[in-house]
Formats: sequence, C-alpha cells, structure tokens
Amino acid sequence: MTILFSAAAAEAFSELPESAKRTATRCLDLLAHHPRMYPLRRRGIMRGYRYFVAGRYLFYYRLANEEVQVTALIPGVMRDA
Repeated sequence: MTILFSAAAAEAFSELPESAKRTATRCLDLLAHHPRMYPLRRRGIMRGYRYFVAGRYLFYYRLANEEVQVTALIPGVMRDA
C-alpha cells in the first residue's frame, strides 16, 4: 500500500520532535502491510478514521483503494498556557 499525507499532516509531521517521527515512521511502515491493524473511531469528528499514537500525537488515517491517507496529526497532550 502507498502512504500519502495531506498537506496539513505533512507540515505537522515536519514539526514533530525526532522521537515522535521515529515512532510514527515505524507505525507507518507496518501500515503498508497491515492497514487495518489500528482501531477505528466510532464517534466524534474523526468517526470512521483509524488512528495510532506516536509519542504524544494522534495520527488519523483512512483507507482508500490501495492507499493509506494520513489526514490529521493531533497533539494528545496540550501544553500549559
């Protein structure tokens, strides 16, 4: 399977800490062979998307044809104001 990033997800990925990038890269490598291995959101705005955690970030993706489309990267923990 081909892994594709939306423009916003690609930009967010470039700003991640190196440790989160390494973890995400390992997860994305697995997705190429096992695209349904991560859970499916059943409610909320991202309902119908699958997701995985890399560091403190949630990666949301969906499957379309022979592609894994990474749509959003969301911080799992907000910094103190």
